[in-house]
Amino acid sequence: MRQSTEVKRRYLEAEFSFVLIAFLCALPVASWAVMEGLTTEYLTRSSDLVVSGDVESATAKWSDDGKTIFTTAIVVVTEVIKGQPGSQKVDVEYPGGEVGDIGLRVSDEPVMKKGEKVVLFLKRGIKPIEKNKYKLVGKGQGKYSIGSDGVARKEGFSLVEDTKQIDTEIPIDALIEKIRRVK
Repeated sequence: MRQSTEVKRRYLEAEFSFVLIAFLCALPVASWAVMEGLTTEYLTRSSDLVVSGDVESATAKWSDDGKTIFTTAIVVVTEVIKGQPGSQKVDVEYPGGEVGDIGLRVSDEPVMKKGEKVVLFLKRGIKPIEKNKYKLVGKGQGKYSIGSDGVARKEGFSLVEDTKQIDTEIPIDALIEKIRRVK
């Protein structure tokens, strides 16, 4: 009799454990990307071009193979901080965007909106087809949004550690001066 009770108890424990594990596996998992912070000096040295400007448009389209969405933002350059853009407008391409009813959000990639004032750290595309398009250095860390208060802010990602060396929020004049001091 005692052995029968013990067997039933173990069976119930096993059944409970299985149900608990199944329940926990079914819960949605909160996810966000965590990045190692990049300093302004690193971003500047890694960039072919650093500009401030206004986003004129941001247009999303499917990749040639139809598997992903890319957005091309056209930015009207108001100030060249490093490099030579060759034009008053630069095309910046990044993964993600919305085409029709389908949207793709890539973690740690920025979103650019028409009319937004930005500072961008850019690298020229390396493939011949990309030579007139730029990519952001450091994904979302390569874009600052400039607020009406004159403060440049990085948004849309989390850093591994909270370090004072990373300029996540800085007055725009101080940021531009800091970029120009990098040799």
